[in-house]
Amino acid sequence: MANGIVTGNREAFFSTIRQNIKTPPGGKAPRVENPMDGLFTQRETTVEDRRELRERFIQEWTTLGGKAFNIKDRVELAQAIKQIIQERQLQKAMCWDHPELEKLKLEEIFSDTQASLSRWPLEKNYSDWIGKAASMEAGIVWSDIAMAETGTLVLPSSSPGQPTTVCVLPITLIAIFTTAQLVDGFTGVVKLFKERYGTNLPTTTTFISGPSRTTDIEMVLTIGVHGSRYVYALILDEA
Repeated sequence: MANGIVTGNREAFFSTIRQNIKTPPGGKAPRVENPMDGLFTQRETTVEDRRELRERFIQEWTTLGGKAFNIKDRVELAQAIKQIIQERQLQKAMCWDHPELEKLKLEEIFSDTQASLSRWPLEKNYSDWIGKAASMEAGIVWSDIAMAETGTLVLPSSSPGQPTTVCVLPITLIAIFTTAQLVDGFTGVVKLFKERYGTNLPTTTTFISGPSRTTDIEMVLTIGVHGSRYVYALILDEA
């Protein structure tokens, strides 16, 4: 081809392509459901694989300015949360209405430190909950998926009890998940989304990689404008 002019035999060109993709003239190439499957991610991962992903996540998350903890059981989880409450001097926090968070009985942990934890929804009406949400010093979420290679939380708002407000409004974010939620990269995230939601995707999915950073204002790096300034990841061992 030169100066936009097709040279050679056009039919022979397309015939070669059809032959290579095994498609007759006028036919369609067979659909490949997961063309990236196995290319960048392992088809299945073991507990040990996911523990290695945990170390990668912690490395990336810490490099970005967040703090992460390996958590063996609920006793260690309570200790870690109390340490955060003390470090950030938290008095009020809110959390998602998520079945995994409910199992952890976080209200008891906050109560032991004379702090309060409110579960979403804070109030029924917008005019009532918006001010209450703005006064919260921390938000607690369950990360359904976490990407190891970039240290990223993937937070789909898949129900009314899991709004983005809890993820980004408070100055402190605490994300809890197990090693079972870890995937290596974005291809793994897409694969899980397809399995869980098909074409009925959540209206909003928030990706959080460390503290919120922006240079929108006069190219000056500012932390905690569009999201939380202090971010913690508590990773429970699934075994």
